[in-house]
Amino acid sequence: MGFMDKMKKAAESAQAATSKVGVGASGDQIALANKAKRLMDNGVDTPAHIDSMTSTGNTDTPGGTEYVISLTVKPATGEPYQASTNQYIYPSAPFSEGQDVTVKVDPEDSTQVMIFGGA
Repeated sequence: MGFMDKMKKAAESAQAATSKVGVGASGDQIALANKAKRLMDNGVDTPAHIDSMTSTGNTDTPGGTEYVISLTVKPATGEPYQASTNQYIYPSAPFSEGQDVTVKVDPEDSTQVMIFGGA
């Protein structure tokens, strides 16, 4: 299962969990899933570089670990800038510090980014 499939599965799991009282994803996980869906639907593919990754210690049911990821985003026009995001990373689609990646950037708020693929 690829990274995009994992993201879609996590988003679907989080949405399903909202209908079950006391069971399922946390509020933070649901917020991340909603952010991922919004960026998948509307985000602009932009090259970036992973400057650092720090585990939060949180995990989810599909097997991901949440990280705080600091990035240098390199838009086609304009200067590179720093951004940070929380994101679940899965063993089947690993990322690491120093890696060049593709992020989706919210066209209305360039500080809202998520990794959606390797460079």
